[in-house]
Amino acid sequence: MSTSTAAPESIHDPQPDPYVALVQTYDAETGDMRDDLAAFHTLARRFGGPVLDVGCGTGRVAFDLAEQGYAVVGVDVSAPMLERARQRAASENVGEDRIRWLEADITALALDDRFGLAVFAYNGFMHLLEQSAQQAALAHIAGHLRPGGGLALDLPNPVEMFRAEDTPGLVLERIFDDPQTGEQVMQQSLASVDRAEQILSVTWIYDRIGADGVVRRHIAPVRLRYTMAAELRLLLAGAGFERVALYGDYDFAEYTEDSPRLLAVAETRKAAS
Repeated sequence: MSTSTAAPESIHDPQPDPYVALVQTYDAETGDMRDDLAAFHTLARRFGGPVLDVGCGTGRVAFDLAEQGYAVVGVDVSAPMLERARQRAASENVGEDRIRWLEADITALALDDRFGLAVFAYNGFMHLLEQSAQQAALAHIAGHLRPGGGLALDLPNPVEMFRAEDTPGLVLERIFDDPQTGEQVMQQSLASVDRAEQILSVTWIYDRIGADGVVRRHIAPVRLRYTMAAELRLLLAGAGFERVALYGDYDFAEYTEDSPRLLAVAETRKAAS
């Protein structure tokens, strides 16, 4: 069964952090991912800053929004991913007045800051395997938004789990060069879907071919949860969000069963006038 070509951005996983292994290749895999950024620009102009980047990973979205002039707080539970983000910030002289990095669990986040927009980018919500964790995360995000603030939550179209063919063997996802080491990396996956529980289990396998010709392998198993569109509406409403809109791509086209993505944009209640 073919899966997406890059692992999603981390936020919460009760199992050992898969990004201890995935951080080694994460930036090389996601460096050319820019399709979603224009949509976040549009929403940042609509809701204003500052921006809370939930599951920020190594900062792909955070750095882009900072370049657009927004103050950003990047939150993630993965220490290795945040360390990579801080290293990039230091090398590019991006200070904490532009991006502040915070190692924290979104299901228990408690900041004094209030944000105009929260972004939960590229599949990060899938790391929340239980509805109780999803509910807690959304409630804490809502609590950190200003009245009338917005949330952008980006997921794969969950219908794909019913269309995917289960295959017992490895699937070659991609071959790419790691710009940091110059090594060629072959990425493979072994995946299965429990459709009753809406759980995707993936083992990511990375083979690095060194200059000496030796192949070095690292393995990262991860479990992810699909969320259906109607279920997502209920979760957002239960967390206090209003005016929930579901889109099927980053151009804000209407969501359908054939859409490539499930992009939710939700607002908190505006202050009484």
